[in-house]
Amino acid sequence: MSAGARNGHDGVEGFRFTEVQGALFDAGPPAIPAGPQPKESATVRRTRRQAALLAAGRHPLSSPMGVSLFLHAEAAPADDRTAPGRRCGNCRFRQILGHHSRSYAKCMAPGLMSAESYEQHGPPRVSHGEATDVRAWWPGCADHEYGDPGLSPDAARYVPGEISS
Repeated sequence: MSAGARNGHDGVEGFRFTEVQGALFDAGPPAIPAGPQPKESATVRRTRRQAALLAAGRHPLSSPMGVSLFLHAEAAPADDRTAPGRRCGNCRFRQILGHHSRSYAKCMAPGLMSAESYEQHGPPRVSHGEATDVRAWWPGCADHEYGDPGLSPDAARYVPGEISS
């Protein structure tokens, strides 16, 4: 046996392990080990659910197990946050509630509740959690009413030329 053969060199084609080296590195990307994938946060899951509701023509405050809130016929499009139209931000039922040093936008619409039930149980679309926070850019629901400039200190809720219903 020659010294070149003993060292893996055949003297004609180069090193013998070049073929093996190519086979080792042409196997493709390494396999990802199977294991638990990181769980999405509750905020990410809620945002994804709300986007799916908007795509289906329902308001993001719709309950997955309960009442469906449909969008107003004149609601602004969900995919264009700057387009004119009925939005939660110009609705008279959207109110900013303070709690400790923070504030939260909530929908105070009575929905189908009677006045007695509203007084006893509070607004049906309000909880003490983030799931009922109302974004100003959301398209308005079927209960949307433009804000009245005489009643609301927030001028952004008033739409000139519109009559409150």
